[in-house]
Amino acid sequence: MASVYAHTDYRAFLREWFSEEKERRPALSYRWMGQKLLMDASLLAKIFGGERHLSASRVQPVLDMVGLSGLEAEYLRILVQYGKSKSAKESQVCFAKLAELRRVAPVAVDDSQAGYWDSWVNVAVRSLVSCGSFKDEWERIGALLRPQVSGAKVKEAVATLARLGFVEKDQDGFWRVREPFLRDGKGPQVRALRHFHRQSLLLAVEAIENVPVDRRDISSVTVSIPESGYAEISEMVRDFRSRLLTAVSRMRGPDRVYQVSIQAIPLALPPSDGAEG
Repeated sequence: MASVYAHTDYRAFLREWFSEEKERRPALSYRWMGQKLLMDASLLAKIFGGERHLSASRVQPVLDMVGLSGLEAEYLRILVQYGKSKSAKESQVCFAKLAELRRVAPVAVDDSQAGYWDSWVNVAVRSLVSCGSFKDEWERIGALLRPQVSGAKVKEAVATLARLGFVEKDQDGFWRVREPFLRDGKGPQVRALRHFHRQSLLLAVEAIENVPVDRRDISSVTVSIPESGYAEISEMVRDFRSRLLTAVSRMRGPDRVYQVSIQAIPLALPPSDGAEG
């Protein structure tokens, strides 16, 4: 799919999206999109052609149509503001925000790299490398992890990360991450991700027992919602993740690794929705 981060003109991104989507769905047309967006097809064609701009009320429907959420959605929203800027100052403010979002944009883990999710040690070690200057100090790294792991496991994890292209040695022999933020992919990675999430839940249990309360934050809220409420909660979670990454990108001098997990799981469902007695 077209990458929104490669663009500084939202209309150029929309044209690229339309071209790619047209190949996949030949029946796609400005008329169909206009009906979906409650817009005149000729106006939509002018927007995609760079002659007109999206109104503020149509930005979210367009985001839904092209399938953007989280940081990507925020990037496109700011692109629209940037394109409609009325002054040099407003333009500069928008451009600075775009640059910041590009910097924190997570890179999707490719299907060929799905082995990354096989062990929480892989994920933790990759982040820990960002916290200092580490050479082939397997025992030292293992002692920093919580729970601690053997040097042999750390060496295996680093070898996996290097093979998958997530870390590399610099000219001085120190391990460095190649991309600051990663995100999960789709398809074949689902099974590996399930395994990783199971490990994450077990790590949370271990933290409850062994990590001081002032070093962890584990809480929950139980609510009653309508069927449509879950989609809204999921969008709030995605927005929080995006804001969290943006905040982390501004932090300097990291010296520890935290995993922030947000869980929204059903505790009761109607029989029609797969609940079991």
